Amino acid sequence: MQQLWGLIRVINLIDMLDIIVMTLLFYFILSLLKGTRSSVALRGWISLIIISFGGYIVAKTLNLTGVAFIFGNFWIIIVLIFLIVFQNDFKKALTELGQMRLFRAIFKQSGEYIEELIKAAEALSTRRVGALIAIERRNPLRVYAGTGTTLDASITEELIRTIFTHLTPLHDGAMIIRNGRIEAAGCILPLTDSLDLSRDLGTRHRAALGLSEETDAVVIVVSEETGTISLAFGGNLTRGQNSEKLREQLTTLLNLKSEEKESA
Repeated sequence: MQQLWGLIRVINLIDMLDIIVMTLLFYFILSLLKGTRSSVALRGWISLIIISFGGYIVAKTLNLTGVAFIFGNFWIIIVLIFLIVFQNDFKKALTELGQMRLFRAIFKQSGEYIEELIKAAEALSTRRVGALIAIERRNPLRVYAGTGTTLDASITEELIRTIFTHLTPLHDGAMIIRNGRIEAAGCILPLTDSLDLSRDLGTRHRAALGLSEETDAVVIVVSEETGTISLAFGGNLTRGQNSEKLREQLTTLLNLKSEEKESA
């Protein structure tokens, strides 16, 4: 009892802080991997830690110097295994962290890809080719991206025009932009229930408005009938967009650096 009391007295505030930080760190890791395919691998990784720790204790007890040395330094391999197995999960976590409002305000993204979107929208508008492009902000669009075909491609005018060209497999759905890249195409978006929309607006406009009502995404729509470019955000649809208006609104809504201001 005296030994236990002596151990408690040795623990100071720094030790308590150390324990709390480590607990929160492990809780964050478990929360990150819970419900994913990596949760099974996490259980295997924890089992590996238990086995190596148990092996070290046994080896020390039996004075097996060589075995104890191996198990004592096995933590290096365990850390490497952890980084390799869970690299995709941590990549996603860092991406989500970068999407937080605080970091979006500090580190503004380049608006270079916006010019590609604008040029593509203008070209599609001139040819009266319908298009639906949703740009993710803070609310994740992974659920909707999962309904289409994953691309993970660079944003270029040529690729966007190709995807929305008639008779191509993905032209009828929505394109989702995430972290400055084309995440997926041919995606299905929720339709708005609003009865105030004009009757000349088709499914693309209703899908754009529906997504903007459920998330904070910015959605560009090109009408197949009239070639009119519209922008949906926050449950509102603004029609008759030109390149200047589109550039100004996208730069503001997406918190991007204005290329024109920087070059001035």
